[in-house]
Amino acid sequence: MRGKKKEWITFIMGTWVVFGVAFCGITFVYKVYEIVNTVPRGEMMGFAVIQVVTYLLVAMGFFFLFLWSFLRGDFSDLEASKYRILEMEERISEMERRGV
Repeated sequence: MRGKKKEWITFIMGTWVVFGVAFCGITFVYKVYEIVNTVPRGEMMGFAVIQVVTYLLVAMGFFFLFLWSFLRGDFSDLEASKYRILEMEERISEMERRGV
């Protein structure tokens, strides 16, 4: 019974995240569409265009970093990194005790 509840909570949270990201993406695309339509008509000051272009470049950079990390397999085993950190901490403590 407990496993089913956990599955439902995971499903609900995952659905919430997917819909939230989809909603944010749709509103972002709409805002970019508005900017593209207003710039040629001269209805917008030039400084706003620079801010939006900078935002787009930064967002694309983070997206490509995420994609690169995903394709490298960094998200395949999320538990391994914490054990590596603990092992490195033990090695450092051992080196400090030896005086190295």
